[in-house]
Amino acid sequence: MPLTSNSKQRKEPIATLPMLNGKLYVINSPDLIQAALRNNDISFTPFILESSKAMWGLSDNAMASISDLANLKGGMQIIHSTLGGESLHKLNISSLSRFMTYLNRVKPGENIGIADTYIWLRDMLTDASATAVYGPKNPITVDKMHLVWEYDTQALLVAIGLPSFMTKAAINARLKMNNLLLSYYKNRDNREKGASEIVQQRESYLRKTGFTDDDLSHMELMILWVGVTNTAPVLFWLFVHVLTSADYTSRVRAEIEAITIITKTSEGRKATFDTRLLEKSCPFLNACYQECLRHYSHSIGNRRVMQDTEIQDSRGRTYLLKKGVNVQWPPPVTHFNTDIWGQDAEEFRPERFMNVTPQDEKKRRGALLSFGGGKHLCPGRKFAYTELLGLVGVVALGYEVKGLELPESKYAGVGIGGKMPDWENMENGFGLRRREGWEDVTWVFDEDN
Repeated sequence: MPLTSNSKQRKEPIATLPMLNGKLYVINSPDLIQAALRNNDISFTPFILESSKAMWGLSDNAMASISDLANLKGGMQIIHSTLGGESLHKLNISSLSRFMTYLNRVKPGENIGIADTYIWLRDMLTDASATAVYGPKNPITVDKMHLVWEYDTQALLVAIGLPSFMTKAAINARLKMNNLLLSYYKNRDNREKGASEIVQQRESYLRKTGFTDDDLSHMELMILWVGVTNTAPVLFWLFVHVLTSADYTSRVRAEIEAITIITKTSEGRKATFDTRLLEKSCPFLNACYQECLRHYSHSIGNRRVMQDTEIQDSRGRTYLLKKGVNVQWPPPVTHFNTDIWGQDAEEFRPERFMNVTPQDEKKRRGALLSFGGGKHLCPGRKFAYTELLGLVGVVALGYEVKGLELPESKYAGVGIGGKMPDWENMENGFGLRRREGWEDVTWVFDEDN
């Protein structure tokens, strides 16, 4: 996103903006943003509490539970702990296994026409994530996953409490998903083997804080919605950047092939790789991913000052922030700052994330804000990372993509942090077939890899 001429000329590290109901602090400096994220008196919690009742339709009983900050903190700690370590690995394997059911359907010599690239990727992601999270009794099945996106179209409007007649479609979609999840929790389907640790542990914990089956059916929709709506745009941009460039495809192909293990069976060959090798063994694919986050993932950071407090920048200058005032930081200001990323900051160039000098690493610290930071650093970032790099890596190595175009990007609406494709005067689909020499390969992921 090119910066406006005004933002290029004005580089105040922090500014106070007058608002109808008071004022707003806007931080543009990476070191001040990091200082704010570290400050215990600057919190995201008020936004969680103020939006949850409207956004998820929580009962008074559920709101009373999460308004006890010890309960809220306990539930968040479970999310963080179950999205790491061995439970994360199992989640990654489950998700990639579901992705592979789509790719393995492509028969040797068959050309598959994908009508809409974004929708195809979005729907695969939704199905794979829902299956991984909720397990074999996943209630958000393929024929129901459109409800996630019907809700997403107006989710922000629901969250700010607009009258229901203005958000009827979204609320109806949410209610349908609530009913599906109500049966899921009533039947204790989250306790089935294969359901993720996150839904097992949170159900047990939330019941102890007073949650009913109905409360769970509302609150736990959050897990899927947050995950897929933030991830789908990044998946799209990683996919199209890698697979519309012969050079990028070749480089990713080589990295993934180097970690892929192929075994022969009576029915053909099986291919797999250890997902834990993606970070260290695939530097260019990682660089593409980081550059996609920088270019396209721009959710505005929001916090509130809970007590009068000060933050300090790297030069020792301090700034007083007053209790009750909201704080925001717009990622594009730091994501495209030429002092940090160089004069080509507006170009898509993955190599900027490779062989980074210690000096540049220090400058960039805190400048990439796609996953937030501090106490509220996105706990699902590693899950999304493996889903995206795993899928794109498999397609690059085992398949041929024909006719795919790289569109311009656009912001889809207020509150939507990920930039969307602008397909004006362009084809939005492509052709998919197995790559020569890989026709008989079945892709398999299990807990051993």
